[in-house]
Amino acid sequence: QSSFVVVLLEGWVKVTAATENGHFALLAIRRGGDLVGELAAIDALPRMATVVAAGPVRATVLSAEAFLGCLRRHPLVHQVVSGTLGAKFRAATRRRVEFAGYPVALRVMRVILELGQMYGRPVADQHGAVAIPLTQPEIAALVGAAEPTVHKVLRDLRRRGLLSTGYRSVIIRDPRLLRAELACLDSGSRAVQENYRAAGA
Repeated sequence: QSSFVVVLLEGWVKVTAATENGHFALLAIRRGGDLVGELAAIDALPRMATVVAAGPVRATVLSAEAFLGCLRRHPLVHQVVSGTLGAKFRAATRRRVEFAGYPVALRVMRVILELGQMYGRPVADQHGAVAIPLTQPEIAALVGAAEPTVHKVLRDLRRRGLLSTGYRSVIIRDPRLLRAELACLDSGSRAVQENYRAAGA
């Protein structure tokens, strides 16, 4: 029932929610520069999710009153916050559409590319590669698929040289190649998508 808002300055957090079967679904990942908890301050309704630190985090906590007062006094801040809320809802809607219409392989590639673009860090000894601090079970939770199916997709992407996986991380070897692969599957080829579905991915 709390209504404070958190401005993340450094570090990473995971946004999770309890499911009806007692498990937790990973809804999103946020990092330094992001805002979390603003919805409860705006609509005064109970929280919809839990935010958990994924390592050391530095943040500023604002009361709902201070946050809303800032929005009233600074229209530009209000506009930025409204834009970020819109982007979050668009991402959530896009993910729900993908869950309904795309095989797991495409959902995995979309999520990895999206997170790589927003949060990826360059890998020192690999030109163009970016690393995402995400585990394979977390990817499975993000795409709404069983872990063995996601493991199979990642194994195939590793075999083809598009990804590497390590301890609590996924490395996109070349984002352009992965994006081209996704575009190829997305554009067209219903037959290719059906092949992915038939293969259990």
